[in-house]
Amino acid sequence: MLAIALAAAVIVVAAGVTGYYAIRNGSPPSGNSSCRDPGSISSHVYNPYRLNVVKSCITASGVVENVFKEADGDYDVRLALDSQYSNLTNSANDQYQYGDLVVEIICALPITQSDAVSACQNYTNNITIPSVNDQITVTGLYVLDTEHSNWAEIHPVYSLTIS
Repeated sequence: MLAIALAAAVIVVAAGVTGYYAIRNGSPPSGNSSCRDPGSISSHVYNPYRLNVVKSCITASGVVENVFKEADGDYDVRLALDSQYSNLTNSANDQYQYGDLVVEIICALPITQSDAVSACQNYTNNITIPSVNDQITVTGLYVLDTEHSNWAEIHPVYSLTIS
């Protein structure tokens, strides 16, 4: 009888931990196929040591607030998250990104930043670039950018769809 009660307690605790983790880290993407790193895109992030990986793959959606062209060849997208993903941003996103999640589409532009050139060699990015006010769903590596006050990002983007 004690063994059954102990097993039941373990199951309840495990379910609670799983539920907390899901709430804290956002909903998992549907299906494993969306969580592939196409063409090993992650290997083309320049200076990857600056990114602290929180989750190897996450999906989120929202409305594009702004799109910036960067010297490192990336498009930086500021994404106002749909309410179910609001837990993906932190105080640095609030302070420096108007509360938006940063989404980085790498190696998509001519590179003028010298230390980023080699990372994009032999890689062609085929991710669609969204426009301001587009509703998008994005999947990729969920990280904290240690060179930018640890704000949260999806960097790099593995897939992006415009609704």
